[in-house]
Amino acid sequence: MFGIKRGRRDRDRAAPRQWHEAQGGAFLVDRSGNVLGFDERMERLTGWPAVEIVGRHKDRNRAGAGSLYDGSIPVPDEARNVELKLRCKDGSVLDVEVAIERLPGRGGRIAARVLRILTLSGDSTYAGSFDARDGLTGLQDRESFSRHLNAAFDAASRQGRPLALILANVDRLRRINDVMGREAGDEVLARLAGILRASSDRDGGIARVGDDDFAILLPDAGRGEARQTAARLRHTVERFRFFGPSASDQAPPVTLSLGAASYPADAESGADLMRRAQEALDEARMLGRNRVWCYTRRPRVPVEVPVYFDSSEPSLAGFTHDLSPSGVFVHTAVPVDTGMRCALAFPLPHQRGKVHVVGRVVRTVPEAAAPRPDGQVPGMGIEFERYGREDRRAIESFLHASQTSPLTDPVAAVSA
Repeated sequence: MFGIKRGRRDRDRAAPRQWHEAQGGAFLVDRSGNVLGFDERMERLTGWPAVEIVGRHKDRNRAGAGSLYDGSIPVPDEARNVELKLRCKDGSVLDVEVAIERLPGRGGRIAARVLRILTLSGDSTYAGSFDARDGLTGLQDRESFSRHLNAAFDAASRQGRPLALILANVDRLRRINDVMGREAGDEVLARLAGILRASSDRDGGIARVGDDDFAILLPDAGRGEARQTAARLRHTVERFRFFGPSASDQAPPVTLSLGAASYPADAESGADLMRRAQEALDEARMLGRNRVWCYTRRPRVPVEVPVYFDSSEPSLAGFTHDLSPSGVFVHTAVPVDTGMRCALAFPLPHQRGKVHVVGRVVRTVPEAAAPRPDGQVPGMGIEFERYGREDRRAIESFLHASQTSPLTDPVAAVSA
């Protein structure tokens, strides 16, 4: 598990930083802090090659660049979780939750496994070409982020790829400032910036865009992934201990409200995407705060038309159950696995030809032996990620018409 045989070329360079792939990294230490083992995920997480760490005290690595982690790890009587500050080779610091366990035998050996990254600070990999930074958090400021957003949107539209934006607001920051003091409020914002860095699996695209507002840009992500990322952030912040035990009784809770929007489903420009995400954030706050809300342009419209896998020899995938600007639910007894991207084609009532889309399966409902009490039909929910030329407008035109004058027999309209 902890082998360290490496070629000369590998020994001469630090491993690349890959945050989410590295979670679950493990290392071994003894009660004195000597590092006995260090796996490949830890190398990716911290940037430290194992040959510079293993066999040495955690404070005296071969490169002479500081400690592997702050403090000491206790020898536990039974397995438990602790929080630890890991110091990476590039100088950044990771607050992590670690599962520790005492190993059998003498020497007080401890196995430690990283469960999740809580915050990240001082990370040089997030410095991009947009050099205007917020002084408190070190993140991009609003003006820099606006340029970054427009560049990312242009690239997404040019390459036919999705793009998602999350806006996050710190709930009732003014109350935190009033109760705990302005310095405590600033510390909350700085630590939130670290949480956002640690929770994002993409470089850059994170900014402070207001006094208590943050933005997270997600290239190659649609609404489903944006919702999952926002939900993970909300949960992490809700559980995170921003204040010490002595202040826990009087400290107000720190929570986030988050709104998300995505291209191409919700916007036709970078400014559109920002407005839609802001509308979703406003909705989350109006609904009671500490929640995630995705922008919805119009409700889904029930319609039943055949859906085909779009190829040189189209094959029937199933029949639509409902349709929206951002996706379709396809009624089929054999749904495709979640995460699969499919090229699809389907006709629209009262319109000639078929529309062509590429979508990702974000939800499946398998066939049930008995009727479902929840009323769900078997099939798969597909989120649109790319449209053919003019196909997006064709879908929206159909949906607008169906809202103003509902179709009485969509199947007959297609077969006519």
